Amino acid sequence: MAYIDENFSQLATDLIKYQEKHNIDDNKMAVNLMMTVERYHAIKSMWEKPTEEEVKNIKDFLVHNK
Repeated sequence: MAYIDENFSQLATDLIKYQEKHNIDDNKMAVNLMMTVERYHAIKSMWEKPTEEEVKNIKDFLVHNK
């Protein structure tokens, strides 16, 4: 079952929107975020909650790579 949390949901949505805007696949996003593609999929699909450090890294990446 997916983990549902409003902040977590927004993070997953932001990742999807970023990928669509920049035409980047999951593999490239995982590399950009320095995580495995399996971990990236789990976070993006909301199957696993990201750690505080992962949230910070993702948000920093999204802000600095508009």
